[in-house]
Amino acid sequence: MNAVVSVVRAELLKMLGKRRTYVLAGVYWLLMPVVLLLVGRVIQANLSGSFLEGEGIPAGGILGAVASPFGMARLALVGPAYMNPSFYMIIIGLFAALLIGEERSQKMWKTVLVAQPNRLAVYTGKFLTAWLAFAVLVAGGLLFNTAFGLLGMTFLQTDLSGNWLQLLQLAGLQVLFGAAPTAFAFLVVFLLRNAALGLVTIFFLPSLLEGLYGLYATLVGFRPVTRLNALFQALNLQQALEELPKYFFTANLYAPSRKLFTELLGTLGLGEGAQQMQGMLGRSVTLTDAALVTGVYFLVFAAAGFFIFVRRDVS
Repeated sequence: MNAVVSVVRAELLKMLGKRRTYVLAGVYWLLMPVVLLLVGRVIQANLSGSFLEGEGIPAGGILGAVASPFGMARLALVGPAYMNPSFYMIIIGLFAALLIGEERSQKMWKTVLVAQPNRLAVYTGKFLTAWLAFAVLVAGGLLFNTAFGLLGMTFLQTDLSGNWLQLLQLAGLQVLFGAAPTAFAFLVVFLLRNAALGLVTIFFLPSLLEGLYGLYATLVGFRPVTRLNALFQALNLQQALEELPKYFFTANLYAPSRKLFTELLGTLGLGEGAQQMQGMLGRSVTLTDAALVTGVYFLVFAAAGFFIFVRRDVS
């Protein structure tokens, strides 16, 4: 345990000395809330009494969804989940490249393992450091967006209303789910032995695999039986293939953040189209199923990462 704590302490000090840490924090903690406040100011100045209100979309609801303390905190959680690549994955990928990839590029593995020969402690400490950094950035994103939202109340017509308890619960769950992509990123970077190639793989491999599935489903389809999918029918794999999207990595990984999306659409007066838009932007899964699927991903990636790190020679 002491060995793991020592590794975490050393890696945190190294992380605090890197520019990428402050760039990520600046984008998430400062740039995002400033932009949201500017958008809120434009909404208040230009949309009040506009045609949107005549269509049943209240400008006040839009303003609150974008620039109120709760609205900004909610967007801080929802927004990164719908980027491609996800800002959550960008955070994790950059920290994985730092903690695992740079040791090899700078030929520091021998030095690290001489200072701490327990490889399990080294890998565990590095993993916990990356996960902790992810948690701090997410928590800071909520805190800073809320603080800027409170500042915005001095010149915008917003208030503190909102389901804060649900927001905090989903934010905590999203942090817990962050263990799976962290394990995936560590495994990829260590296997490929190249930080740049590892980052490209981390950012785009899950989306590429899911996109290929979508392409097959669109061009070939599952019904009626064709020459291309007859084999799957014969092997009784048709049902499994149709249900495969429920187990996609990204669909489950961002489920806590995306759960707030339907509520956000309702705030904007778009409740009737919420399900259709949700289907376009990301498949809906229950949090229980998402937790189980993400847990399986974590166990697989973490077990593979630990096994390979302990067994493989490093240079």
